[in-house]
Amino acid sequence: MENFELRCNHKGGNYIGGDDVFDVECDDMLCYTTIINNPTSLLRWIAELFGTKLPDRGNRLRVSMDMIWDKYCDDGRLKTPATLQFCHESCCIIYHVYPPDNFPTSSLENFLNHSCVDFVCFGLIEKVNYLRKTNNLEVKMEHWYDIPFMATVLDPNRFGLNFHSPLQDMVYIEFSKSYKKPDDLLKSNWRLDVPLPLDKVISK
Repeated sequence: MENFELRCNHKGGNYIGGDDVFDVECDDMLCYTTIINNPTSLLRWIAELFGTKLPDRGNRLRVSMDMIWDKYCDDGRLKTPATLQFCHESCCIIYHVYPPDNFPTSSLENFLNHSCVDFVCFGLIEKVNYLRKTNNLEVKMEHWYDIPFMATVLDPNRFGLNFHSPLQDMVYIEFSKSYKKPDDLLKSNWRLDVPLPLDKVISK
């Protein structure tokens, strides 16, 4: 089975300064990726996103969201995730939660509930429950969408009626290529890996 061709180049910035910038390539797709580790940088990214796309003028934004826990676990009831990721079109930001109490609760408050932002993700219920229970964040479900569920509703003939299709299966159906994150990478210590190495930047 054919695999994706992944490459990652460091473009500038530095982790200590609060942001580290990379170009991540997947076949012919390019993603401008920034690694940050403080709430101020996250607020700046959100402000730049809104300033460019102007959601307050009626434009809707679709933002994908993901989390990775240390020792890899999809259970949102567990401890603070090591990373948060938000992507819009060809731009991504990865928030490295280090130390664990550096979770950007206040920076996310308005963003996660903006009336013109639609969030999409895998494992929707676990992630939203984590944000609500662990960080006391109000998260309104009407603007959150589970990707496997959306796929089966919009194209049941292609994706079937299984609402819990894993990411790897959906990628294969869409691109006819294999997508799998190495187990040793997922089970490694993401939080203490400072700064995040290239292989982890690519895997996100």
